[in-house]
Amino acid sequence: MIKDDKFSHIVRATESVCPVCLDSVQALVQIRGESVYLEKTCPRHGDFRVLLSKHAKDYKELSDCYFYFIPQALVQKEYYLCATMQCNISCPICFLDYCQDRQDLSFERLADNLRDKTDVERFTFSHGEPTVSPQLPDMIRALKRANKLVNIHTNGVRLADYDYALSLRNAGLDHVSLQFDGFRDEIYQALRGARLLDVKLKALENLKRLSLPVTLNVTVAKEVNDDECGRIFDYVVKNDFMKDLSYITYCHYSPDDKDMERYMMPDDLLVILEKHTQGRLQRENIIHFQKLYYAYLSASHKRKCFNYYHYFIVRTKTGYRGIDQYLDLKKIARAIDRCKDQKKKMTRWRLYKILLTSLKKSSLFLIPYGVSLVLRGGYPKKPGRFLVVTFASICDPYKYDATVALNCGQGIVTQKNEQESYGSYIIEEMKTLRVQS
Repeated sequence: MIKDDKFSHIVRATESVCPVCLDSVQALVQIRGESVYLEKTCPRHGDFRVLLSKHAKDYKELSDCYFYFIPQALVQKEYYLCATMQCNISCPICFLDYCQDRQDLSFERLADNLRDKTDVERFTFSHGEPTVSPQLPDMIRALKRANKLVNIHTNGVRLADYDYALSLRNAGLDHVSLQFDGFRDEIYQALRGARLLDVKLKALENLKRLSLPVTLNVTVAKEVNDDECGRIFDYVVKNDFMKDLSYITYCHYSPDDKDMERYMMPDDLLVILEKHTQGRLQRENIIHFQKLYYAYLSASHKRKCFNYYHYFIVRTKTGYRGIDQYLDLKKIARAIDRCKDQKKKMTRWRLYKILLTSLKKSSLFLIPYGVSLVLRGGYPKKPGRFLVVTFASICDPYKYDATVALNCGQGIVTQKNEQESYGSYIIEEMKTLRVQS
C-alpha cells in the first residue's frame, strides 16, 4: 500500500480493482492532510491513488453516518432494464463497448422479473438507448399493469419526434431522464461524438408539452463543461416540469484514457454550485442534508449509493430557496449524530420527530408534501415547486469501492445477467471482456 509522511487517518478498509489488469486488490480510504484518497497497490502495475474529497472532516463524518445507518442486507428496490444494447449515437465515453450480452430483453425475461421482484418499486430502461427498441412501449405497458414506476434514460434523439414521445406517454411512462450536458454543441462533440444541442432542446420542448416529468442527467468533465453547471441549474429552476437535476462526474474505464484531467468528484460539484449561487446554496448545508437523507434511507429500508449527494430546492415566485430555509439542518444533523452515537436505529417515527422539531415557521406548507413523499416511497408524482439536485459519481476501475457497491442504488437486468449492484456489474463486465481478449 502507498506510504508517505502525510498519512493521517484510515477512514475504512475496502476492496477495489487494479485499473490496468482489473485484478481484485485491497484498498484503503484514508485521509492525507485535508483530503481523502482511495489508495491501492497492484503487485504487477504498482500504486494508484484517487482523490475522493478535498474536505476530510466532512467526508469522514458522512462515511461514519452512512455506514452506521445503511446495513448491507437491504432489498434492492430499483433496477435498470436493458431493453437493448443498441444505440443511435456513438459516445466516446460510453461503457457499452465493455458489455458482452448483446441480446435484446425478451418479454419472457421481463415477466420473470415482475414475478420475482415484487418489492421493486421502480424500473428504469437504460444501459443501451431504450428508444431504439421497438418493444419499448409494450414493455412500459406491462410494467404499468404491474403497478410499477417506469423511467427511461435516453439521449433524447427519438424524443425530438413528438409523435414518438406521445406514444411513450400514452403507454404509461412516468418519467424521463434525459442526457443533457450543456448549451454548447462543442460539449456534445467532445462527450457524445455529435452536435446534439438542437435535438436535446426539441426533446425537452416535446416533454414539456406532454407534461412528462424530466430529470436532466449532466455528465460533468473538467474543462469541458464544468463551467455550464450553473447555467444548467438556472435553466432547470425556471422549468417546473423538471423534477431532478443530476450532475454525474466523468468516468474513466480504460487505462489508455488520455483525459484523466477531466476527473472530478461530487465535492467539486458542490463548490461549483455554491459559487454560482453566491452562497444561496451552501456546501455546508448540502453536507448536513446528507445525514437527513441517510436517516430517511434507513427508516425506509432503501439502498442508495454513498457517492450520491442530494439536496432539496423549493421553487418560489422570485426564483428558489434551499431546504435550509425551511428546516434547521444543523439541528437535524446533530440529532441524527446523537442517534448514531447512542447506537439507536432510525425508525420512521423517530425521523418524523426529528423533522417536526426542526421545522422553521416558513415550512408549514411542506408538511403535507413530506408525508406524501414518505408514503409514496420518495417519488413525487409531479415536480411543480420541488426540485432535487444530485451530485454523483459512478463506479469505474479507478474509484471502485466494493464496500460502497454493496448498497448500490440500482440493480440491473439484461437478457442473460442480473446484478443487485450496478457498480459491481460494470467491473464484472470489464473483467469478462479482459479475459475474453
